Amino acid sequence: MNINDLPIIKERIYEEGLVEPILEALECEYITPVGTRWEAQLPERFHSNNRRSVQVYLSESLPSKVRSKQISGDIYMLVGYILYEVETFDELKDVLHQVKAWICNLLGWHEYLEMRDDFEEVIEKKDYLSFLRPTQKARKKRKRMQTMRDKENQVLDKDSVFSWYRAIPHEHFIEDGISVRTQRIFEVMFDETTMRVVFPVHNSQGELVSIKGRYVGEDEWVLDEIKYLYLYSYDKSIELFNYHRALQYIKETGEVIVFESEKSCMKAFQYGFKNCVAICGSELSPVQAHMLIMLGVDITFAFDNDMDDEHVRKQAKQIRTRKCFWIKDTIGLLGEKDAPVDKGKVTWENLINECRSVL
Repeated sequence: MNINDLPIIKERIYEEGLVEPILEALECEYITPVGTRWEAQLPERFHSNNRRSVQVYLSESLPSKVRSKQISGDIYMLVGYILYEVETFDELKDVLHQVKAWICNLLGWHEYLEMRDDFEEVIEKKDYLSFLRPTQKARKKRKRMQTMRDKENQVLDKDSVFSWYRAIPHEHFIEDGISVRTQRIFEVMFDETTMRVVFPVHNSQGELVSIKGRYVGEDEWVLDEIKYLYLYSYDKSIELFNYHRALQYIKETGEVIVFESEKSCMKAFQYGFKNCVAICGSELSPVQAHMLIMLGVDITFAFDNDMDDEHVRKQAKQIRTRKCFWIKDTIGLLGEKDAPVDKGKVTWENLINECRSVL
């Protein structure tokens, strides 16, 4: 993440009068201009009835407060508190890249969130405010911190990590509908020590960043509490599972299909739909949203059947500059918690052909 962009983003928000739409997107209530600041009530989920609790002051640094919670800082701290409940600057550092991505996705400022791939050329960023305050820019330039790279997960040594596991397909995945051939493509293995079927997780460049395991033993506590486990800690909110493998097919089809789970990706790939990724959960992070936006293609959400309209629309709300679709089972083909690919290829094809609607 280029932290030099942070003051520029704040200045643009101030200069272009965008505090109100940010508060609206955060779902604040009773948003009102009062003198030289904006005031609002925290979103409903905070159970606050103080209509002046949220305050954003109209200056270039956008000082902000949540008075009822003794939170103070700037617009980034405010967004961080409401979205991630951070209360200190140290806590904010851990999610700052997500906060920046959320703001830039909302406002369409993708030039501050550069992502590289083999199909796109990185364009040098332009400072839109340099012509307005050259003297101020010169002063700020002397105080700028060193440029930081985008947050990245640690890359693991594949040979060393894989040496711990047996490279054989497993019957539990076969029972779940994932063929031996597909398991080999996704490098499914078995960990005899922990009794887990495991598979690798890669970053967007195809580098190994973690191993996920599914417990297949008989310990009831493990089955209930930690059936699925990442054996190497990593930040899944900045990755899309199968991105590196699917990128070619996404570009060819002009569409990316977004699942919740990694196994859904495997099944779709097996059915011939290779343009798929997984967010490894039910909540789309701002960085993941940006990755999807930068693909420049249509986006189809294929979430599990227990996800309601409101939840799916909330995820798609982060992606305002691309056409989004949702596969919703309106013909009763799935169980309550099934993913769209869980009932076989024919059912999946029926769903994608008959139940795909615009969000």
